[in-house]
Amino acid sequence: MGQDFNERLKVMREKYLENFPQDEAEQQAQLEAFKKMTTAEKLERIQSSLDILVEKKSLFKEKYHALKAEGKLDEAEETMSHIQMIADKIMHLEEKMAWIRSGETDPAKKERLKRQLAALELKRCKAQLDKKHCGKIDEKIAAKKEAFIKAYTKNTA
Repeated sequence: MGQDFNERLKVMREKYLENFPQDEAEQQAQLEAFKKMTTAEKLERIQSSLDILVEKKSLFKEKYHALKAEGKLDEAEETMSHIQMIADKIMHLEEKMAWIRSGETDPAKKERLKRQLAALELKRCKAQLDKKHCGKIDEKIAAKKEAFIKAYTKNTA
């Protein structure tokens, strides 16, 4: 049994090493995919994607008009669905760009909201210990939580 396990382990290592990039450039390229990007880099990457999509959309429109002129309505309809998908992608990327530009992704802003929320929670605890009414504090906490959820749970893509 131990021999069989060692054999399988050896085969698995060989397969792993075959598929894993050996040269430094390929390893660096794979690590770049997980690197944290600055806001400017994100905007630049989104803008380049937008440029590519706009170019594709114009090419598909030309193809659509050519197919329609030739009378190939089925292919023209399929091309129109591609145009619509590209338009949707463009819209989503533009929304993402606007969201990034708005600064809602700023980690400092997120931490500030967390601190404010923690301070309100502490204030509520003190009021409860003093047996005071804390309805206003509860309202403020609910508003802060709602703002936090609204800002940091949507558009995470």
